[in-house]
Amino acid sequence: MKKVHFTISTAVLTTGLLLAGCANDNGAMDQYGEGNENQNQGALNGDPMDNYQAPGTRNGDLNDYVGYVRYDKTQVDTRGNYEAKVNREETADMITKMILSYEQFNNAATLVTDDEVLIAYETSENMDRNQAADMAKKTAYSLVPRFYEVYVSDNPMAFEDIQSMSNTRISDRNYDKVLESIIERMRKSPQGEVTYNDETKSMKDKRDTGNETTNR
Repeated sequence: MKKVHFTISTAVLTTGLLLAGCANDNGAMDQYGEGNENQNQGALNGDPMDNYQAPGTRNGDLNDYVGYVRYDKTQVDTRGNYEAKVNREETADMITKMILSYEQFNNAATLVTDDEVLIAYETSENMDRNQAADMAKKTAYSLVPRFYEVYVSDNPMAFEDIQSMSNTRISDRNYDKVLESIIERMRKSPQGEVTYNDETKSMKDKRDTGNETTNR
């Protein structure tokens, strides 16, 4: 009887575990949308964006969270134009502050356009000009999309040039002409290490390859 009792108890326990397992499997399927009747509703609980955390729904410092989004293919316009939007003012602010975090830099100004970053800076007297240009340039590249071109200058006049465009709009009539003239002057200063550009697929500056955009 004792042996039979053990066998029956084991069978009951095993059956319970199997049922619990099936329930968990079904729950997992429902969680990821596989058990839903409407397959087009997406992933988590039919939410169009799986586990997407809207701003204001998270507690504490938002910078402490990772970013995560999942879409069902039916929820995305595959012909849509999805471009990374750059907040130019905030990006200019961040680039300038990061450059000044280097001990060798005493002053810096940054202008961010739709696809260029212009940086004027002043360094300590014993700072190598090419090294300074390289540091400023790579700092900017670390914060903007790789189709951007970065131009730097340690010429004191570059500060005035950049400031002269601080309140202009890309749609302004003389925007392109003024911008190109400033870039031309800045390029006379050391520009640091030559970098690869993802847009032109070249080690050369797009203004050297004839691909510059003169009409926006």
